[in-house]
Amino acid sequence: MIGDLVTCTAEVIYVGHTSMEVAVNVEVEVLEADQGPQHALSAYFTMVALDRNGRPMAVPPLELETEEEKAAFEAAKKRHELYHQRKKQREEAAARVIGK
Repeated sequence: MIGDLVTCTAEVIYVGHTSMEVAVNVEVEVLEADQGPQHALSAYFTMVALDRNGRPMAVPPLELETEEEKAAFEAAKKRHELYHQRKKQREEAAARVIGK
């Protein structure tokens, strides 16, 4: 990593009622090589806004301007919905096991 340049960019791409998803991209450039920056990784982080008491609090809506922002929002919204659907299924399965 010494002699390498690492660049991280992050952007809020989805906002729900109390949560938001941030897309993070990392590029690495080996300064001694004649190549430009190379994509190293991409990740999505979901964060929940908390008030002073540690309880989830509402966040302002995300203002979408470009078609790219709108597409990223819709993809994140689907991930958010799928996560909650799977969470509900896991909870229902656990309740059935406990109820037996």
